Amino acid sequence: MSVDDLVARAEIHDVLMRYCRAVDRGDVDLLRSVYHDGATDEHGSFHGLGADFAPRIVEIMDAVPLVGQHHITNISTHVTDETAYVESYFIAFQPYRAASGEALLAVIGGRYLDHFAYSDGRWAISARKVIVDWSREDVSGADWPGAAAFFAGGRRDADPGASFFGDRSPDVVNQI
Repeated sequence: MSVDDLVARAEIHDVLMRYCRAVDRGDVDLLRSVYHDGATDEHGSFHGLGADFAPRIVEIMDAVPLVGQHHITNISTHVTDETAYVESYFIAFQPYRAASGEALLAVIGGRYLDHFAYSDGRWAISARKVIVDWSREDVSGADWPGAAAFFAGGRRDADPGASFFGDRSPDVVNQI
């Protein structure tokens, strides 16, 4: 494996981590940054441009008073010059509103099939297809009693992480 291949893999990994942070924290601009202009995303019932997916998913998740989390696990990458084919397994804890109006938290296991391209000095997604391997409609149960002693996560400025870096942007944000 060449140094260029290792650098490409590290930069692609950063894009995947930015995606998770952007969706979970509700950051439309950060989410748009993971896609190249004209990139497509086939994401459940959404089939369109990544730039259009970003505000749509943030609005959907903002409508539910729960915070979700996306976790990337196994990543398989095949890099060829200025393109890469990447399969990333994910586990998502996805807030949603049931037909009854109740806020629920689903758990989903699946994979992102991403075609990445290196263009304009950066790796970004040029096409994404989301595969769901399994899901459960609700992670039910009361909150863990000890959770009340911890800081609570939120979206955008409501999250303690929003001010954590201050003027020092984390490396994953600097690579936009």
